[in-house]
Amino acid sequence: MIMFVAACLQGISGFGSGLIAVPLLVLWLPLSTLTPLLSVVNLAMALYLGWLLRHAIAWRQWPWLLGCGVLGSLAGQYLLAAINLQLLQQIMAGGVILVALLFWFNLRWQSNGAAWQQILAGTIGGFSNGALTLGGPPVVLFLTSYGLARVSFRATLTLFFLLLALTNVIGFSWQQRYQLEQWPILFCLLAGAVSGSWLGHRISSRLSESLFRKLSLVIVMIAGVVAFWGAF
Repeated sequence: MIMFVAACLQGISGFGSGLIAVPLLVLWLPLSTLTPLLSVVNLAMALYLGWLLRHAIAWRQWPWLLGCGVLGSLAGQYLLAAINLQLLQQIMAGGVILVALLFWFNLRWQSNGAAWQQILAGTIGGFSNGALTLGGPPVVLFLTSYGLARVSFRATLTLFFLLLALTNVIGFSWQQRYQLEQWPILFCLLAGAVSGSWLGHRISSRLSESLFRKLSLVIVMIAGVVAFWGAF
């Protein structure tokens, strides 16, 4: 049920499942087990949503965003033990909340999707995903400033998270973090993820562009507050 609700949110907005899933699931599962399993779930969810949104995916438009997202995620995982995660999380969360508030009051810059902007957003999003599992908000804010339509917005986010999830699954497989006794848990998470994604996708088509953008910014601000609070 937790994964169903989290995936429904992901299906509606294109991101945000971790905001619900991780804090609640960690009450039953240790992070050492949960993180590798959620990587598989996120991969399956991204594949499913990617198939539903395949007509709107324009991967050639975002090569730097996607490539730097993968490289940034690998760097975040590698530097996980060498950096002050508490301070980094506070800075990242504070910046996310500030920018989201500016966007809410229509005080924003207009992005043109230039290569340097993609590199900056992809690197920050990927690095914060690998180090803090907070990769969504930076990319969401970048795509919001670009002014993508709802379907293209969700499709681009889905593609971004698909590549990051694939990177994580390969890395965890290489580390032999998947065990046969975890399969029943994985099956339950996948059942909730696919059904929740389906419902969220159906709900999203009924939202207006204005409501969708406001919902996205609200989720970003909540993610920032949760991350900032969790750093203490």
